[in-house]
Amino acid sequence: MKHLLLFIAIFSSTTWPGTYALEIVKVSVDVDDGNYRVFGQSRIEAPPEYVFSVLMDYDNFHKLAGGIAETSFLPTDESGNTLVYTRFESCVLFFCKNLEKIERIDSRLHASIRAQVIPERSDFLFSTAHWTITAIEDATLLTYEAEFRPDFWIPPVIGPWAVRRKLFQTAELIGTRIEWMHSRGLTLSQVSE
Repeated sequence: MKHLLLFIAIFSSTTWPGTYALEIVKVSVDVDDGNYRVFGQSRIEAPPEYVFSVLMDYDNFHKLAGGIAETSFLPTDESGNTLVYTRFESCVLFFCKNLEKIERIDSRLHASIRAQVIPERSDFLFSTAHWTITAIEDATLLTYEAEFRPDFWIPPVIGPWAVRRKLFQTAELIGTRIEWMHSRGLTLSQVSE
């Protein structure tokens, strides 16, 4: 989110107006001994260059996925790595927690974005995420893969169901908003919260 950080956020119940061609291809969540592995894939009616630019606008990313309170670029680290900050509220049923996450970002222009959490500065024991942005016909196939272990308790019986539900909602919300902005020629910085 930036990169599923979105996985269990509370999302706004309002969708941006209009009907779009977004297609959720697949969403899956696997849990093994508290480690989550998620996969999401959607077809978005916008070119890869546009999708990439929206996902990399981390100073405004919180506008894209409701429930995220704050996102921003941070100063680069001593090695010159790009760092990003996210603050959001995570809820699984009635269990809620404010979370913070600082990640190193690595990207290939218009093709992929990788994020690696810095555990000592985050509420995750580990977290890696990878967005792959692929041109298909006149659209984009957006693939999201992540593995993480939160540094907080998620109820084991409902955790996988809740994470899958939030992943689906997030993919739908992000895809629809990207299509809405693209159809109007807007950047994420031009959209009000």
